[in-house]
Amino acid sequence: MRGMRLLPLLALLLLPACSTLRERWAEASFQDISYPSLYAVVLSTVDAEGYAVIQRDPQSAELHSEWIYGTSRTVVRGPSRRRVHAEMEPVGEKGWRVRLRVEEQVVRKGGMLATNVRESENWEEFEDNFDDAEYLMAKIAVLLREHRERGNAP
Repeated sequence: MRGMRLLPLLALLLLPACSTLRERWAEASFQDISYPSLYAVVLSTVDAEGYAVIQRDPQSAELHSEWIYGTSRTVVRGPSRRRVHAEMEPVGEKGWRVRLRVEEQVVRKGGMLATNVRESENWEEFEDNFDDAEYLMAKIAVLLREHRERGNAP
């Protein structure tokens, strides 16, 4: 009898965990850099890695890429797509915090036999591609360090 009362409570606790996926952001802080230089490096790096930036607003200090379509995900047996979100915010007098997220979606319905996936209405949220976000952030950090070492401190 007592266990029966705990079942609804347990279901309520587990429901939010099952229905939402956590966003995973790669973060890094940079000092002694001008905002225009930082924004240009983030924009060009994301674009050079194949994520065509379609929403860019230097005034809001963020950018968003177009979806790129990838290979099928074995876990769900269906196609995937990814896009990048980047945010920059000031920290202290001359510092900036950069956050990158690579959002991913998949099509489970129809699996690997799904057709017209670009126009599909069956896209579902999937785990963020944190490895790609970390890779992009590491590349940005290297480019900024090289720029500074060449004596072109931004």
